[in-house]
Amino acid sequence: MHDEPLLYDLTDSPFCAKVRICLQVKGIAYRRVTLTVGKLRELKQLNPLGKVPVLVDGTQVVADSSAIARHLDAIQRDPSLVPGDPAARAYASLIEDWADESLYFVVGAFKWLNAANRPTALRRTIAELGGGIASPLVARLAARQIVGRYRAWRYTPAALPHFEERMRESLGWLAELVGGRTFLLGRSLTIADVAVYAQLAWMRTLAAEGGLFVTVGRRRSGHTADHPSS
Repeated sequence: MHDEPLLYDLTDSPFCAKVRICLQVKGIAYRRVTLTVGKLRELKQLNPLGKVPVLVDGTQVVADSSAIARHLDAIQRDPSLVPGDPAARAYASLIEDWADESLYFVVGAFKWLNAANRPTALRRTIAELGGGIASPLVARLAARQIVGRYRAWRYTPAALPHFEERMRESLGWLAELVGGRTFLLGRSLTIADVAVYAQLAWMRTLAAEGGLFVTVGRRRSGHTADHPSS
């Protein structure tokens, strides 16, 4: 690449974190364009969905973290994050998809359904959005939309113990997959590891700040979710 690519992102987004890790692992210099209220129109011109991450690499505009990861592997193969072997590539892609969908949904429940965690999520979003007095309103509208999606699936704060159990199961599965190895697929870091870490990192940060994930009856329980493969 002749010019540094531009990455439109948000620090608190796990999918943006996934892309930043890929760029860092490959040693690709890039410039970040943090999504703010004032940048929303510019972002929608690049991605009509108005979602980050979006990578602008010369004349190419690539949206979606998985698509960006594969774009980066195509332009700079070493070190490769997407395995060349078809079976290994399929396995890594399955884990990546599980992390991006199922694990993201579980972590999001802790983040937005739990009233103890929601202020932290809002504070981080407001800090980056900028836009002066408008940013708190935008952040709260976004939070209301996210919580609404969970309610549409009939998940309310009362379902948090269910999500805690799902998280315990997920961490157990990951521990079995690692099986004493350094990474999920063996000795080399792949997109599977990056995707899983990007989702769990938010819970790790919250735990470090003393956050509480779930209230069960009168007992509150906080669980640190460290990346199982590092």
